[in-house]
Amino acid sequence: MKKALLLPLLVTLAQAAAPYMGPTIEPPPGWSDARNQSRVRNTVIALKGPQTSSFIVKRAPTAPLDNPAGVRGYLNDVLGGLRDASRKDYRSSGRVETRVFRNGLTASLLRAQLGGEDRLVLAVFGAGGSAYVAVLVSAAPEAMLPSLLGAIQSRAVEGEVQVSGVVRSLDGQLELALGGGLRARSLLEAEAAQGFVLVIQGAGSEILFQKLSEADATRPAEQAAIVRELAAASAGVPSAKAASVLAAPSAAGPIAVYSWAPVAAGEKISVGYLPWGYWGYQLFGRGPAADELLVGALAALKAGPAAVPGLLAASPRIPVQGGTPSRQLLLGAAAALGAALFLAWSLRRKNANLPP
Repeated sequence: MKKALLLPLLVTLAQAAAPYMGPTIEPPPGWSDARNQSRVRNTVIALKGPQTSSFIVKRAPTAPLDNPAGVRGYLNDVLGGLRDASRKDYRSSGRVETRVFRNGLTASLLRAQLGGEDRLVLAVFGAGGSAYVAVLVSAAPEAMLPSLLGAIQSRAVEGEVQVSGVVRSLDGQLELALGGGLRARSLLEAEAAQGFVLVIQGAGSEILFQKLSEADATRPAEQAAIVRELAAASAGVPSAKAASVLAAPSAAGPIAVYSWAPVAAGEKISVGYLPWGYWGYQLFGRGPAADELLVGALAALKAGPAAVPGLLAASPRIPVQGGTPSRQLLLGAAAALGAALFLAWSLRRKNANLPP
């Protein structure tokens, strides 16, 4: 059974390698790709819009993303360069605003006026471990920001590790500050295809968050038993060998449940479930501290920019004590076993990325 489940996942993983292409965008209505016409060096996005509107994104290796004063100085320098190059008298108050868009992108914005009217927005942001600067020229720049900066997609280098800053899940619901032993690894394409949205590392272990839709999620009363069954099945041991189910609160509010089971060479498999609104996240971990890392990651977890406070507050509570799993519960656990097997293989593949 395990080999049958694992084989298609290995095939998917072998087909997943793809080079990092930097930020991309699907041009909104009325805009067209103009990258072939751009004369700006290091351009990754160039769009032409209605009349004289334009939107350009280029690499900015010298942009100081972690220094607010440095960002302000950098954007003002860019504005000065644009003023000289265009011979247009763009003026700005110098005020820099930080804004989070629906795609999870966080950008520092500097607005400029021409003849007293808003005509230009400069933005600097990080994506895939690199810094970028964007220039939007439009008769209505504020109205265009969501459909341009808010539509940028960035695929990180597969397996790349982030050791500081803030990491967000692919769906924008989860957010976690790194440091203090916590790191983040970018998802493999095959992992993303299986519904995984976030990977956290620490103490030689790794935790993957898999998003479950409302249709996939089981009833709250069954979740405690499910995580124990999954932990045991993933480790290949009887259910009695899995640890008793415990609660693991998150800083975002919902309380998760988890269990773990021992595997060879002192490693552990941990499995958890985090209720979130009307869906939830299944957590799979492997490593010598898979149980401690799962609890630590959940404790540091916060709501991301896409989370709706009302839905989050309505997340169901998972009872920790439950009876013997029903046949339906066991079938659900068996169906989810493929994800756990995939995790185990993926972790072995990416072991070089794990901290000591």
